Amino acid sequence: MTLAQSQKFMYDSTGEKSQVRVGLKYTNDYFYMGRSDSAIAPYLSPTLTYYHKSGFFLHSSLSYLTAKGEGRIDMITLAGGYDYYRNNLTLGISLLQYFFSDESYNVLAEMSTYLNGYVGYDFRWFNTYIDASLGFSENTDLFLGVEINRTFYLINYKLLITPSVYMNAGSQAYYNQYYTNRSTQTGAGKGKGKASPQQPSTPTQSPQILAATEFQFLDYEAGMNLTYKIQKIRLFVDGTWTFPINPATIVTDTGVYEEELKNGFFWSTGVRVIF
Repeated sequence: MTLAQSQKFMYDSTGEKSQVRVGLKYTNDYFYMGRSDSAIAPYLSPTLTYYHKSGFFLHSSLSYLTAKGEGRIDMITLAGGYDYYRNNLTLGISLLQYFFSDESYNVLAEMSTYLNGYVGYDFRWFNTYIDASLGFSENTDLFLGVEINRTFYLINYKLLITPSVYMNAGSQAYYNQYYTNRSTQTGAGKGKGKASPQQPSTPTQSPQILAATEFQFLDYEAGMNLTYKIQKIRLFVDGTWTFPINPATIVTDTGVYEEELKNGFFWSTGVRVIF
């Protein structure tokens, strides 16, 4: 799923009263629209969210990179937005600000701000969400996504199982900046500097992605979320399979090569406490 998945799904909102939610999540690797650095980026992330019963919310998170030899605060996010629920209709808008370590090799490390809007509808047998986002780096990217999911309730509504499928499309100016500024730095972007046998091992010029502003389909995803409720505690596990398409064409001063894309799987687990 993208960052723009519904706030209702992410935050377990009821809309009945204002809430504070404190969480802790571990993620084994970081992917965005099927792309990641080949050096894994596992994060341990405490989160804090205030959700007003009117639908307005504030959210913050801190991501500590736990990879061997790294051990640093790699990413901080601050977000605010509004969700609206009426009968079977869901609407929302949010603005998210990123703060990355200068050493980060996260594929989003050159993105600063993310503006998202979404609309969802419950068709009884399944839920559908459509979202549109703008990602701001040195340039601006447009992203579109479509999600279909359904939640199954077991054990007296304590266990929620939500399978989902997702399709992402967008431009990749942020990814071009990642390649140019991060992927060949010493101590960062460890994987991209040696990702493909076609790529020169010692380029003298930073690589560039051709047609980075072109809008195209980027990946398909299948996900599974399990959440177990114990009064005000939520235990959760997420797993996502990503199938990237349309590899980028990379240009350096010594040649041109096609990005090597591979199907991926990443997971996260954690706990939320609602006050």
